[in-house]
Amino acid sequence: MLLGNQGPAKAGFTLPEVVVAATLVAVFFLAIFEVNGLCLRFISASKENVGATEAVHDRLEQLRNADFGSLTTVSSMKSLLAQPANPSPLAKKAIETVTVSNYPGSSPTITYTRAINGTVSSVPATADFSNSILVRVDVANQWP
Repeated sequence: MLLGNQGPAKAGFTLPEVVVAATLVAVFFLAIFEVNGLCLRFISASKENVGATEAVHDRLEQLRNADFGSLTTVSSMKSLLAQPANPSPLAKKAIETVTVSNYPGSSPTITYTRAINGTVSSVPATADFSNSILVRVDVANQWP
């Protein structure tokens, strides 16, 4: 006694169905990898942001701990700024600009720039803070 259909099985997928399914799976995995890459870039940017903030804070603390004579003497400031603010790789690659000016008021003003290689230049070459009681110090970091 024979039950059912005795012909060959006709179950399966057609080629267009397989191509569409494979394309959907590929698009899904590409989307997952792109989201993963985006998250990694955000994490990297966040680390750089924290490192930059810490570099500026460390430099401000160094300047805050310096005495008034060091802040108003060109040679002292150049020796202080010759080293990076902290040992992080990001701080070593920064171009630092420190501006010291009379407070209140703005004259005299001197701007120190620390290059990536550690050389410090000042514009103007000297400044006379002998009549100053207070000075204002502005710190800015830039990354090329």
